[in-house]
Amino acid sequence: MKRLLYIPLCFLFLISCSKGKNNPKSCNGESTRRDIKLAVDSQANQIDTIPIVVNIDSIGSVELITAHGDTPRQDIEKKMFKVTAKVEKVSKHKDGDYKVKLVSENENYLNCEFPNLGCSYSKNSRFYNQMNIARKFMDANHKDLEDKTVTITGVGFIDLDHKYPRNTSKNEIELHPVIKIEF
Repeated sequence: MKRLLYIPLCFLFLISCSKGKNNPKSCNGESTRRDIKLAVDSQANQIDTIPIVVNIDSIGSVELITAHGDTPRQDIEKKMFKVTAKVEKVSKHKDGDYKVKLVSENENYLNCEFPNLGCSYSKNSRFYNQMNIARKFMDANHKDLEDKTVTITGVGFIDLDHKYPRNTSKNEIELHPVIKIEF
């Protein structure tokens, strides 16, 4: 009986290895609004590239809709934002994106994501070159950012409500894609 379970478990393990952190081509599913996340949608040319300087508390308190997989780009997602704050955590998601979780003095959060550029469609982003520079910075520095103050510039993105507890902004706003990071 153990041997019969072993074969399917090995198969599942091999399948899971083709996804995630170790696969540069691993990408979000279509239901995650990935075209908007990467600025490859038909409205990406409407994004204002002059960043609005904000803090975590102010951007996280803007009243926004609840986004779903088919929600089109919203007005806040046509703006670029620049925020300076302390890094609480850096992680790499199963889709290959780096996530930098910023925290305010009031313990509010803002997630900032550096897309996985191994996805073929990411090369069509109007911000590909800037995302590539930011991503290379993360590859080189991701282990040294926690507890540091950084300045991140990125496009507003309303993430889906993932229906599980996590530290994120109350309105699900993120900066995705990040196009610049400084510390």
